[in-house]
Amino acid sequence: MKIKLKNILFENFYFTKNKQLNGNIINIKYLNDSLEFQTPKVIIDSFIKENEKEYILLKIIGTEACNIFCSKIKELEEYFNKILKNKDYLFENIPMSAIKTIFEDNTFIIKIPFKKEHLRVYTKDNLVNYNFLKEGMNVICLTTLDKLWINKFNEPTYYLTVKEIMIM
Repeated sequence: MKIKLKNILFENFYFTKNKQLNGNIINIKYLNDSLEFQTPKVIIDSFIKENEKEYILLKIIGTEACNIFCSKIKELEEYFNKILKNKDYLFENIPMSAIKTIFEDNTFIIKIPFKKEHLRVYTKDNLVNYNFLKEGMNVICLTTLDKLWINKFNEPTYYLTVKEIMIM
């Protein structure tokens, strides 16, 4: 479900637990669907590969839209921390650390995993190949948030997964 991040109502979230071999996954639904929202205009900072996964690092620009985006993401992270601390809701007797934020330092760089074969990249006029993307480009991303991951050390984290990138 596509929604503006600023319009999210926390009471519309639904969480289910899924036990995994090396941790737990908490599936997130918003009004019974995956939550999709777009970033404001951001800059492609770099491309990295870690543990056989590929990521795009996106740097937030200091605009009003970016400030609203960042504050809403931080509210969302606080809400997730509140849910994770509610032992009756998801977990029992698990000492849980705070969720790892997607913001690094004060540079507001977001690490977003993607899969090339599922990523749509386009300009105002055309669908283009993923390889067209370059560092320093201004883009807007359509992202999905559908799970929290709690590793075997009880450290929670989440990712925004990129579905589409529009080059500005």
